[in-house]
Amino acid sequence: MAIRGTKGGRGAASRLRQDIREAVGRMWAFDGHEHLMLPKEHGEKAVDCFYLTNHYLNCDLVSAGMPEPSMRALVDTTIPLDARWASFAPFWEVARTTGYGQAVERAVQRLYDLPGLSVTTYRELSARVAETAGKVEWYEHVLKTEGRIIGSLMDIGSTRGDRRFFLPVMRLDRFIIARTPRELAEAVAPPKSSRSAADAPGTLGAYLRGLDMHLERLVEDGIVGLKCGLAYRRSIRFEAVERDEASRLYDLAATGNLTDAGATVLQDFLFHEACDRAGALGLPYQIHTGLQNGNWGADIALTDPGLLTNTLKAHPSTRFDLFHGGYPFTGTLATLAKNFPNAYVNACWLAIISPTVLARALHEWLDTVPHSKIQAFGGDYHMPELACAHGHMARAVVADVIADRVEAGWLAEADAVTIADRLLRTNGLALFKVPPATAAKMIAPAA
Repeated sequence: MAIRGTKGGRGAASRLRQDIREAVGRMWAFDGHEHLMLPKEHGEKAVDCFYLTNHYLNCDLVSAGMPEPSMRALVDTTIPLDARWASFAPFWEVARTTGYGQAVERAVQRLYDLPGLSVTTYRELSARVAETAGKVEWYEHVLKTEGRIIGSLMDIGSTRGDRRFFLPVMRLDRFIIARTPRELAEAVAPPKSSRSAADAPGTLGAYLRGLDMHLERLVEDGIVGLKCGLAYRRSIRFEAVERDEASRLYDLAATGNLTDAGATVLQDFLFHEACDRAGALGLPYQIHTGLQNGNWGADIALTDPGLLTNTLKAHPSTRFDLFHGGYPFTGTLATLAKNFPNAYVNACWLAIISPTVLARALHEWLDTVPHSKIQAFGGDYHMPELACAHGHMARAVVADVIADRVEAGWLAEADAVTIADRLLRTNGLALFKVPPATAAKMIAPAA
């Protein structure tokens, strides 16, 4: 598409920016990470306006001083709606300006045709939310018609879900952290198995063969990637461990005698084994880095993406999709993606953590990293409505960053839309090897 108005005064620049915003706003996006509820769960939970606030915004409400019991009670429908609103309103007033708050506002405005969430709209919004509960056609409207999302990489612990909307990514965390006979047995048990703790694989080699069989089943089920969320449990620095030492520690685990210190070392070994398998299968390995969701349990020092340097060196054939832009370590993530061919930037979550940070980081990444290695959007939500809103927030940031660079002369006008499309769509499809025919089928109108 040609972009008009690159020369002249401030008015010409404004027209250029508006043209880019309009072009990017119409783009289909590939969603690099989600936890979206499926229609059945949506039908159970989409009952009133507080369905839309019951995810990341909860953290900002608590951060603003709302007692956690009061926050949790917002979705208790045995409490009258008006009483819940009275509890919510003072904290919403100061949290609605955060990225999490803005995502809620945009969802209300775009999908429910109301000016926002307020004392004058919450009752009507509640009625409109309830009308949509569990309807597949609502997913079609939200994710396709309004969201223009080709498909979402789904991290929900299973390969369930309509492949028109979702592509499954599976975690291997339970294989890595298992440390008791029962956990080891359950980690490699086939589906619907009645395996007991006594059936824990007798050797490390047998345990790894069980992992291989599990991965074979997942590939047959159509997974497109693997995920590591261990940043919520431990440091993401995984040391190299000799096989003999890992075998000794596995034997202790299989007999219920593994210490905490030994468990960490065994996890290090098993994580590297998982990395090897991801590379051998051609599956990108998504890894949580940076900010952790929640209010009290986070330890940001454990999630610095720089801690993965030895992992990137040890597994050159494995492509690592590093999450959340590494926030607040966005510069560190830039150095990894610049130095290591197997390190990729995934900005999922970042546009709602802070659109400003995404804009600043995207400028830095475009300066330092080949732009084929950057994904600018992943909703990282439970609710499809907020994934839709997040997608439009990410598009707005991408559009303005691209416009900034064209106006500054750092980017040719002719390249503007092409590069925006790569950041929002093409790069993710390529990294996860989604065939063009599959992507086209996901975009095509529902039969």
